[in-house]
Amino acid sequence: MYDQIERELKILITKEIYEKMRNSYEFSDAWAQTNTYYDTKDGQIKKRHGALRIRKIGNKHIFTLKIRRDAITHIELEKEINVDSIQAITDSEILAWLKEYEIPKEVEAIVSFTTIRQTYDLENGQLCLDQTEYENHIDYECEYEYTKDHDGIKVFNEILKPYGMTYTKNCPSKIARAL
Repeated sequence: MYDQIERELKILITKEIYEKMRNSYEFSDAWAQTNTYYDTKDGQIKKRHGALRIRKIGNKHIFTLKIRRDAITHIELEKEINVDSIQAITDSEILAWLKEYEIPKEVEAIVSFTTIRQTYDLENGQLCLDQTEYENHIDYECEYEYTKDHDGIKVFNEILKPYGMTYTKNCPSKIARAL
């Protein structure tokens, strides 16, 4: 992420391709992150193509609000917090974000799932491999997240080429897949 803008490309892959990719790069050690997503009873955040979550990694909790700008770009507001629910947040900066994007604090947890993530840093981006366990299934995803502005689709396609793939948006967000 750079300057509160998140640009990422992601595709679903098979377990076999996941294993091949994992063995082709020197990825970081894997870690588990549990994501709990929130929305209003009438789905106000979803209707705005946004997402509100608290991510737990070990003992750390990270608040994230994403608002979609286009197919690969989101405004992403993120901050470490010391609570594990939206209602318990008292941080003035986060409360200002919720107000700015008209997100009420009266939200409820709608889904939770755990992802095992590994990353590999590249010159202008980061390659991520995710294995995500949902309530009823497991899926595998390869993600290319920009860290600098560049032709990320070209770079991602070069990464995918040895596996017989090219980038075509083939998956909704994890929250959509979970629901």
